Amino acid sequence: MKIARITPMAYHGPLTDLVFVKVETDEPGLFGWGECSLPGKPSGVAGAVHDLARLLRGADPQRVEWCWQRMYRHGYWRGGPIQTSALSGVDMALWDIRGKLAGCSVAALLGGPVRDRIKAYANLGLSLDPGEFRERTHAALALGFQAVKIYPLPAVAQGEGLATIRQITACCEAVRDALGSAGDFAIDLHGRPGAALAIQIERAVRHTAPLWIEEPVPPESNAALERLAQQSATPIAVGERLFTRWAFREVLERGWAGVIQPDCANAGGISELQRIAALAEMYGVGFAPHNPNGPVQAAASLNLAAYAQNFSLLETRHTHSEWTARLCSYVPRVDSLGYLPLPQGPGLGLEIDEDFLRSQSQGEWVAESFRADGSIADW
Repeated sequence: MKIARITPMAYHGPLTDLVFVKVETDEPGLFGWGECSLPGKPSGVAGAVHDLARLLRGADPQRVEWCWQRMYRHGYWRGGPIQTSALSGVDMALWDIRGKLAGCSVAALLGGPVRDRIKAYANLGLSLDPGEFRERTHAALALGFQAVKIYPLPAVAQGEGLATIRQITACCEAVRDALGSAGDFAIDLHGRPGAALAIQIERAVRHTAPLWIEEPVPPESNAALERLAQQSATPIAVGERLFTRWAFREVLERGWAGVIQPDCANAGGISELQRIAALAEMYGVGFAPHNPNGPVQAAASLNLAAYAQNFSLLETRHTHSEWTARLCSYVPRVDSLGYLPLPQGPGLGLEIDEDFLRSQSQGEWVAESFRADGSIADW
C-alpha cells in the first residue's frame, strides 16, 4: 500500500479560514482527513502541502513517524507556522488512515483513553460589553457548558490607562456573576499586552478567579512571559503560536506556564502533540489543546484529550454550528454537565462532504485589528 495523492482544500469562511488535507492511498476507498487551518494564510498553507506531497508520494502511509521525520527534516528549512501547519494536516490524515486500517479510534492507537469523558469549554469570542458577555455565558450554560473563555480586550497598545483595565475587569465580573461559583472561565488576551499591562490586568481580575490567563504577552517575548510569571497568582496558558516540542521546551523548563495549548493543526499534528503532552506531564503542566477552527482539528484534539494523562479542558467554538454539521459527518456536542463523549473511530471517526465544501462561496477573510488612533494592532 502506498500514498497516491495528497490534496489540500482551502475554504475562506465568514469566521475564519479552513484548510483540509485529503491523503489518498492506492487501495480503493482508503483515505484519511487532516486539517491545517492557519487563519489568514490559507494559500500559503495549501502551497506548503503541495511541497510536502512530493516527499511522500509512494511512501507507506502506515509509517507515520517516518513520514513525519521526512516532512520535517527534508528541504533544509525547518519549522515556521506555514510549513509546520502543512505537516500537521498530513500527519493527522495518516493517523486517520491507520485507525481505519485497524478498525479503531486514534485514541485507541495511541494507547487507549485514560478518561471516560472529556470536559469542554465554549469559546465566547471577543466583546467589550459586560452585558453581551453575560448573555453569551447564559447561552453557553443552556447548551450544557460549565466553562467558557472570553476575549475582553480591545485593540490595545503595549500599555493602557485605567479605563481599559476597568473595562476588562467589568467583563470578567459579568461572566463570573453569570456562572456563579460552580462554573469556570478563562481569559484570552491574544498576545496583545506588554508585560507591565498584563501584570496590571491580572491583578485587577484576580478576584474573579479565572482558570487561566491565555496568551498574556506577545509570543516572541519570553522575557515578558517570565516577568509576568514571576508576579501572577493566576495560572498562565500559552502555546497556540508555538510549533513543535522544541519551542515548548524552554517554556516548560523555566516554569513560565501552568497550562500549555499546542494546536494539533499547527504544532506538528497528532504525532507531535502526543510528545508535547508527555513533555508537559514531566513538569506538572496541564495540556489544553488550542481548538478554535474546523471539525477535523476538533476530532484530532478530542482523541488527544482522551489519551493524555495531563489533559485539562478542550476548547470548542463551532460545535453547535449548522454549517459545521452540514460539512462534517460527526460533530460532538456536550452533555448537560459540559462533557464530550469519547471518540469512537475508526480513525478520526468522520468524513467531509466535499461537494458541500466546494459549493461554498469563496469570500476573503482578513484577520486584522486597528487601535483607536488608526495604528496597526495585534489581531
